[in-house]
Amino acid sequence: MGKHDRRSSVGGSRTRHRDIGRSPGPRVESAPAIRGHRQQRRRRAKHALAGAAIVIGVLLVAGIAWGFFFLRGIEGRMQQSVKADSSVGEALTAKQPEEPFNLLLLGSDARSTDEAARADTIIVARIDPSEKRVWMISVPRDTRVEIPGHGVSKVNAATALGGPALMIDTVEDYLGMPVHHYMEVDFSGFQGIVDAMGGIYIDVDVEIDDPKAASHSPGRRARYIAPGYQLLDGEHALTYVRSRDFPDSDFTRMRHQQNFFKALASQSMRWGNLLKMPKIASEFSKLVGTDMSVSNVLGLAQVLRNVEKEQIQTATLPGEWRSPYVVVDEEMKSYLVSQMLAGGSIEETSVPEPARAAEEISVTVRNGAGVSGIASQAAARLQANGFQVPEVGNANQFVYDETLVVYRDDEEAARMVAGTLPHGRLVPGRGMYTFSTDVLVVVGKDWSTTP
Repeated sequence: MGKHDRRSSVGGSRTRHRDIGRSPGPRVESAPAIRGHRQQRRRRAKHALAGAAIVIGVLLVAGIAWGFFFLRGIEGRMQQSVKADSSVGEALTAKQPEEPFNLLLLGSDARSTDEAARADTIIVARIDPSEKRVWMISVPRDTRVEIPGHGVSKVNAATALGGPALMIDTVEDYLGMPVHHYMEVDFSGFQGIVDAMGGIYIDVDVEIDDPKAASHSPGRRARYIAPGYQLLDGEHALTYVRSRDFPDSDFTRMRHQQNFFKALASQSMRWGNLLKMPKIASEFSKLVGTDMSVSNVLGLAQVLRNVEKEQIQTATLPGEWRSPYVVVDEEMKSYLVSQMLAGGSIEETSVPEPARAAEEISVTVRNGAGVSGIASQAAARLQANGFQVPEVGNANQFVYDETLVVYRDDEEAARMVAGTLPHGRLVPGRGMYTFSTDVLVVVGKDWSTTP
């Protein structure tokens, strides 16, 4: 056992204690000593807080710098096409963000070098941020227009001939209205952005079973989408916006694309996706070309997110299919544009576009008149308009006075074929004709009288 001495200064006296079998008790200090220790602790705390503030400040500055350069990098990628084509700026008119403005939306689904040059979807949108209203008029891609400096052609050829600037000029001249901003979207890149979000919820209105639309998917495993509200991954979302295997073809596809954009705008702002925003924004910048800044794009997304479904009005320029063009009803076109610019109501309409593209339709051509070379002439004409002609030959008999366009179940495809020929009467096959292609053309004697 040892002796443990401790000194205590209480009331100025000193007392010696003997502690046996226990550790020393706490030191009791004088008031001046206590104040001194407290001051030391405060100084240490101040130094610690100052150090923490410096660290936080450095991190904050670094974060701001990273965010600035990150956004500038995204903006640079989105505006690459504008910088490469300085004439775009001359084609656009500046507009204050709180005022209504017109936005030209160009959608492409580039699956080949040739397709990359033409706009697959053309929508003129008028957006009123203060009233939170949106009008969208779709221009069929095959619409017959006058392209400045290039003559008559399909409207979607403008991007191939002169990029976004020429498309802006063409649309402005054709519709008689200004375009203030444009945005060009590559649908094929949406798979990455949807996967970055962890999927996107879509209310699929019809069953989709389209292997062509699922060409991006290994083994075409994303070809089928059941109807109903569901979470789509990137592969299936791309099938959803691509598919045109419907009775009204492009009209349903355009509606699906509009639904997709609206869902994308609202769901990207969910709390769970805010943490993923850098990756989402980076993916978005890879597939968008625009004259708008990042802040403009984010502002637009916020406006669209807050727009009620009832405040979005859509229409398609009405007209009729006259191969190889859609000829729009000029009176209805003027009415729809004037209503949109005035903030009025526009009627939902659709254009009877071909259910299939010409290159998807195969045609057998047979000489039914016995006039040398007329089947080859007809085949050459069809091929020049994009149709596949795998078989050219003679009919069993040369007794046909008029040219026949025979179909089994796709009357619209037969109409497209007949529209490219000088003569041609539509005839349902009903098992009386033998052919393995979509359409059979039997060239009659009326062909030889054609100039």
